[in-house]
Amino acid sequence: MRKISKILRLLCCSALLVQIASCELIDFDVDSDLSQIAAQMKLNFDTAYVYQGYIVHVTPSFEPDSLNISDVYITSSDSTVVSVNMLTGQIQAVGVGWATLYVESVSAQIEDSCYVCVMEPWPTAASTYPYETIFYADVTVKGEPLNANMVVAAFINGECRGLGETQTFHGIDLMQLRVGGEDLFGNVYPPKTSQDDDEEEGEDEDDEDDEGEDKDNDQNEDDNTVTNDNGNGNTNDEDDDDDDIWSIFDDDDNDDDNQGDVFVPSDKPLPITFRCYDKKKLKLYEATVTPDFDGGTHGTLSKLYKINFK
Repeated sequence: MRKISKILRLLCCSALLVQIASCELIDFDVDSDLSQIAAQMKLNFDTAYVYQGYIVHVTPSFEPDSLNISDVYITSSDSTVVSVNMLTGQIQAVGVGWATLYVESVSAQIEDSCYVCVMEPWPTAASTYPYETIFYADVTVKGEPLNANMVVAAFINGECRGLGETQTFHGIDLMQLRVGGEDLFGNVYPPKTSQDDDEEEGEDEDDEDDEGEDKDNDQNEDDNTVTNDNGNGNTNDEDDDDDDIWSIFDDDDNDDDNQGDVFVPSDKPLPITFRCYDKKKLKLYEATVTPDFDGGTHGTLSKLYKINFK
């Protein structure tokens, strides 16, 4: 009886093994072709802000992590903004503007892209202006204090007018921002060019010619002087002096080419834009406040001016 039970148990086990072997629960035959794997590529940034002349480091990561992909090719949509050296793989910001970087793996048939904004380097030395608007500020980025990798600057009409300086007074940490302008409205007049110098020289020559013509006209007027019954001399044109006075205000506004027109400053304060650049994360933030340039001082140690970057 025991022998029969043992035989039955052996038969049952054999039948179970046959049934398991007939089921295709696991396929050990894995295709080694990467194109058959649901691979994904992710770059280390979506949008990068870099100074002109700097090197851009693009690092792709892959999913699943076990993938070992080495054939990665990078191209630029505009080589005048961001150039890619096909031999060394070095990516450099060469011109101010925007460009798109395309990263592709041929073997895995995957790709990704990112944007690069190339900015003019913010000046490290503060310019001297006759007028300044000064801020003593408590600066935060997304509610957190600044770190050593962040730079804060003030802009007017897209031009950097001052860099923030971190200072400590009586145990209080703050940032001092001195924003410059050539007048009380924050205007900065365009620099004089060699073409302007040539135009001024030409104007001087014209002035000399005009002086010669004025002398000739004065001589002609003397010759045309008439005498009335009382013997008093009168000129033919009594309004010449008035005409000469008003002629000095003629700035050739009606000229088609507008040459010789002077720079007309704004008649109202210009807004100030604060920006924060994270040199490590390659991110650019803009403040939520845009005060006007008024030549005053804003913020005190007891009540710092609040600047928060989004």
